[in-house]
Amino acid sequence: MELTRERQVDQIIRQVMDEQGISQEAGRAQLHKFVCGGRCDWYKTRSKQAGFDRLSLTEEQTKSIERIVEQVMKGLTEEEARAEIHKVLCP
Repeated sequence: MELTRERQVDQIIRQVMDEQGISQEAGRAQLHKFVCGGRCDWYKTRSKQAGFDRLSLTEEQTKSIERIVEQVMKGLTEEEARAEIHKVLCP
């Protein structure tokens, strides 16, 4: 059974939480930082005020998230996966 995009994103967040020993909120924030890259108006206009610095991810965190996204979102390129995840996190 194929997971919906929402369930895939939830699974990625859970795996990030488990692997890094962080809260759901922190896992979601890390994933959003990984995929955002200025795709939405919020990032361009209000991210600095909210303290959302996507460049604050460490290389280790980035590699971990990349690996998890690749495992969960099989069949999509990295760019396609990022776009699909972003649609769920920041509709």
